[in-house]
Amino acid sequence: MKHQPDARPAARARVARNTVSEDLVVDAALRLLDAQDFEQISMRALAAELGVGTMTVYTYFRSKDELLQAVRNRVLGGFHPPTATGEWYERVAACCLSLYEWLIERPAVLRVLFACPPTEGDFAATATTALELILFELRRAGLDRLDSARGYATLLQYTFGAALRQLYAGDATEKAGHVRARLDALSPELHPTIVDLASELARTHENSTEQYVFGLDLIVTGLRVKAGASRENE
Repeated sequence: MKHQPDARPAARARVARNTVSEDLVVDAALRLLDAQDFEQISMRALAAELGVGTMTVYTYFRSKDELLQAVRNRVLGGFHPPTATGEWYERVAACCLSLYEWLIERPAVLRVLFACPPTEGDFAATATTALELILFELRRAGLDRLDSARGYATLLQYTFGAALRQLYAGDATEKAGHVRARLDALSPELHPTIVDLASELARTHENSTEQYVFGLDLIVTGLRVKAGASRENE
């Protein structure tokens, strides 16, 4: 369910053109993206958000794509892994959880990352610090080169996928209620196990972070086992 603004915001007072900057335009785009999909964002809507004429926005960005790339660069540089202690797998899990929470904190982040067309050099900007931290820990744990790369890819795919699911899931309590209603409508003769676990299945929709942490633990546990086997085979 996509978030719909409760009401159209009041028109902003117009401001002098020389008070606008690239940073302010990007800030305004992020505010709009927090509330709606990027397809709904236009240079005209952005100008209205800033209280300036549309041509003022074009002074700083020649097109919507150019603007969204600037927004993308801003959000990609906004994640910084936490300083974590403990075993290697605890540090990896802490980094992934922090990334997940960062992604779901502002809808604009995911909308920009998944909506904007990639450009040359995006890889270097995409949470490179997290990439270095996770790969370093996986290698130090004993995983070989390919398994380390695949382990990182699995962790990131799961993290981004879970965050994207949360973005479009809507209200958690409402979602859990809908899931429970659909499960209760199933035939216990045809689907006895599903019906028996209906309450537990509905609960997986009640708290997205709790569900994410459960899956993250499964992945990290598998990596621990694989790392242990690699050390034994050395």
